[in-house]
Amino acid sequence: MLPKLRCASRRRGAIITFATEIRTIPIFPLNTVAFPAAAFPLHIFEARYRVLFNTLLKGADGLEEGLIQDDSPFAGTRRFGMCWSDSKGAIAAIGTTLQIESHVRMDDGRLGIENKGIERFKVLRICEERPVLICEVEVLEEDDDSHPEVVTVADEVRELFRTLIRLHVKKGTIKVGDEEYEPEELKELGPRDLSYWIASNFREMPQHQQILLQENSTLQRLKDEKAVLEGSVNYLRARLAVESAFTSDSSEGSTGSEGSSEGPGLTER
Repeated sequence: MLPKLRCASRRRGAIITFATEIRTIPIFPLNTVAFPAAAFPLHIFEARYRVLFNTLLKGADGLEEGLIQDDSPFAGTRRFGMCWSDSKGAIAAIGTTLQIESHVRMDDGRLGIENKGIERFKVLRICEERPVLICEVEVLEEDDDSHPEVVTVADEVRELFRTLIRLHVKKGTIKVGDEEYEPEELKELGPRDLSYWIASNFREMPQHQQILLQENSTLQRLKDEKAVLEGSVNYLRARLAVESAFTSDSSEGSTGSEGSSEGPGLTER
């Protein structure tokens, strides 16, 4: 069961955490999970959130001046919190602080916001519910990710993700250029940030993503991701083998079938 908070309630989850700093921030609840070290774009169209984000961006170009709350303690800070919200409106107790990196304002006032995850936090108390959620949070301390076992498992996860990309390209479910074939994050991120970035790619598994965000151990997070990636790799390999077998069988009884061994829906690099 995920630890969650409803408005006007306060409850601690069964997660061991280490408080390093307590602060008050606006929270943007959404039915997706944001992670440190991962990009998280947002499309802002609701009036109250247009006010919030214009206020957070105070001092930047291309804003709606009439929507900026100059007296807000969050004016110009460019930082806010994200918490996963379920279908009943409950928010998860563990969330991520996001830093606004850039924005685009559209003709009708909507905002396209590019954000980057900075750190995890735990919600302690809901200070305000309207017009937007304001919470008191404690920033969570991270563990040491330099242990040899952590580094080893991180390298295994990197290779599994590379393999998964190659299999998806071969199957034709994704198409990437040479420069995108290996994301920069695979080469540049350390074990902890890598574990968060990998988790950010599990978009079809939001509850699992939330569990990974709540996990305080980088090693355990990586081991969990390794198991998920191994399952995906094994499934895709089996699927491709079956498709290849069916294609080979059908080509034996046909003529003029040059190239048909690639199988339906498969592409070669």
